[in-house]
Amino acid sequence: MKKEVILNILLSIGMLALLVSAFLPLVLNSYSLYPWLRYIFVAAAFIIVVVRVLQRLGSRKVKKYSLRVRRLQAIEFWSSLCYLISALFLLSDPYHSTWLGFLTAGAVIQVYASFMIDRVLKKEAKGK
Repeated sequence: MKKEVILNILLSIGMLALLVSAFLPLVLNSYSLYPWLRYIFVAAAFIIVVVRVLQRLGSRKVKKYSLRVRRLQAIEFWSSLCYLISALFLLSDPYHSTWLGFLTAGAVIQVYASFMIDRVLKKEAKGK
């Protein structure tokens, strides 16, 4: 398998683990019932950050993308850092909603960058 495919699979697993470990306590209304979900959240956030760092290092070597796409990929990296900050707030005080703010901010940035990367790549493909 290519390195890029493996990183995308790891990113998908990390995102799913992040979603499940953030959503279950909200539905069950407590982290005290399942305290191990916090550690899954932290591990998933860490995996996402590592994958984004490796993706950025890989894309710097290959100059196949335009400057705008590379900037949007940098924005995706910053969204992963929002997830990591959210994980730190979750570990320090799980009963305060600060971690939800950073999680939401990271998700909004991630969705924006994902859609814009796809749009820019399609626009560039039409122009060529």
